Amino acid sequence: MASSATLTTTHLPTLRAILDEWNQKRPATKGFLVPLAELQHSPPGEDASKDVIVAFRTRPPLPDEAADKFHADADATDAPLDADGQPAAVDFCAGITVTSAEPGVFVAHVPGMKWSGPTLTHKSYEADLAFGPDLENEEVYQRTVVANDMLSLALSGGVGCILAYGQTGSGKTYTMESVEHRVARDLFDQARVVGKHLLLAQGGDPAAEAGDVFEFSVTFLELLGKHASDLLESTEEVDAQGNPVRTDIPVREDKVGNVRPNLISSTVRSSEELEELINKALSHRRTTATRRNATSSRSHAMLTITIKNTLLPYADEGQLILVDLAGSERYEDSKHHDKQRMDESRDNNKSLMNLKECVRAKARMAAEDGFIPSTRMCLSAFSPHSSDWYSRTNTLSYAAPFKTAPPKPRGPVPYDAHDPRTWDHDKTVEWLTTQFTKRAIKSRQAAWNVKSKHAALAGKKIKPLADPEPGQLDLGVDISKICPPGSTGKNLGMLYTPQFVQRCLEAQVGNALTQDEVKGTAVDIIGNLFYLILTAKTKKRNEIMKSRRKLVTADVYGDAPRRLDREYNDEEFLEAQIYYGTDWQKIIMAAHNKCKQEGKDWWNVVYAETTDAMMAKFRAHKTAAEAQKVEAQAAEDE
Repeated sequence: MASSATLTTTHLPTLRAILDEWNQKRPATKGFLVPLAELQHSPPGEDASKDVIVAFRTRPPLPDEAADKFHADADATDAPLDADGQPAAVDFCAGITVTSAEPGVFVAHVPGMKWSGPTLTHKSYEADLAFGPDLENEEVYQRTVVANDMLSLALSGGVGCILAYGQTGSGKTYTMESVEHRVARDLFDQARVVGKHLLLAQGGDPAAEAGDVFEFSVTFLELLGKHASDLLESTEEVDAQGNPVRTDIPVREDKVGNVRPNLISSTVRSSEELEELINKALSHRRTTATRRNATSSRSHAMLTITIKNTLLPYADEGQLILVDLAGSERYEDSKHHDKQRMDESRDNNKSLMNLKECVRAKARMAAEDGFIPSTRMCLSAFSPHSSDWYSRTNTLSYAAPFKTAPPKPRGPVPYDAHDPRTWDHDKTVEWLTTQFTKRAIKSRQAAWNVKSKHAALAGKKIKPLADPEPGQLDLGVDISKICPPGSTGKNLGMLYTPQFVQRCLEAQVGNALTQDEVKGTAVDIIGNLFYLILTAKTKKRNEIMKSRRKLVTADVYGDAPRRLDREYNDEEFLEAQIYYGTDWQKIIMAAHNKCKQEGKDWWNVVYAETTDAMMAKFRAHKTAAEAQKVEAQAAEDE
């Protein structure tokens, strides 16, 4: 099987001609909806409320990169040769085109072969944003993190997460590290702005500093296969590749299902301290020269910035989670590595596939539920070379599950008194009024009890507490400001605790409640609302799972049932899928279609025969490759 590099190199002039003709016929590239200069001075747009943001980015080709790295496979029988009989060098040929920046559209140019000669298939992939090779890191940061208000989200008690994924050498680490440094640059300035708003909501001095409202702590986790380590741990011991040798740390799950790695948590008080800590951790990360990248990141790195609001100590802590995933590699790229590098590549690919399934499950549940707060962003990076079409299409297919279309309207949602997501404005106001009324009555009764106790000590007796007249009870807040016209239970449920508390403080009227009492009451009420939503979601989810019909397995091209009679294990099966790439699914689908036409048994007969045949071919390829290595080593020894 000739590699993609060989196919591209052999027919490069023809592929370039096809691509030039396509470029001449296509419409002009659509730009971003808002220019960068205006974006930096405008409030977050509607995308800031999205649950998932998907962004694509392709880097520019590096000088002489194609000739140095994307050469043809010397083992291929049809590889073109130069005058010296060596595989010919590959000049750059674009393998991807940005046709729309926002909404983002990438067109991948996939080389192929027909009876008439080489072809290019132009496949479109959609995202929220698409960054071409000419855009700087600052604009990527502004249009992703800043435009979606992720810093304020975390400062308000929310969770902002960015995942960077891509092939080794695609530029994802370069992009992600730039995001980390810019977050360090801007986070504390944004904290002062948000902190001042909170202080003003409590009647504070507008001229007062707000630098101490938030406390910041940082952890930096490294994952390589089954091994977890702390990038903030200091160590002087190094391995043969010069990478620090670190102690494995335990990763445990607490009683409520949160994963808690045993990491060093460092407190930072300024942008300079956070910047220094990030630089220290990144210098400890494991990198190794591979065929694709001289400094390839061999592990997943996860920076977590936890933010505590000192004004609301019982509110949820906010988090910014920045994840630079290890580069994915195909078998053709890693087969020439040593055993350790190949093991790392296999572990990384397995973990990425597992993450993909988690994302798919989360996306499916989000589509069914329709009520999950905005927290996640997937930033996928791509090599621009046509010879990398295989890895590029894999990356695009990997990122696709992150972007889910909103649920289709199905008419008015049935009203449920116990589900705030179904409440209209009037019902929401009624519920809030009841909640504040209960607490006002309780506070009024407590005050009467104190007076009654003092009167009893003085030998006196006061009048019994009469029930308040309708509308005469002072609630201490203006409900119409907490839930303005048009706002519903679903809208309030999407607020984080500090946001709801701030809204209640701004709605305070009279002297019935102190500011501390308003904060305490607001925390209780939003907690009750969250409990109702969680209970309703759980009930709905259980109903979905019980009523969902079992899919017909013949219509599913995903994971197959485990075969106990096969000679190969799951690990070798995964290696074969990586080796075949997109051809694996094409062969499976072709066999399935033929099976349906012939009326044969798919899972028990045809599927088994098809996968066994592909596994046999893969094993033969591995055996031949190992034999060539042995012969080459023997020749060197002689």
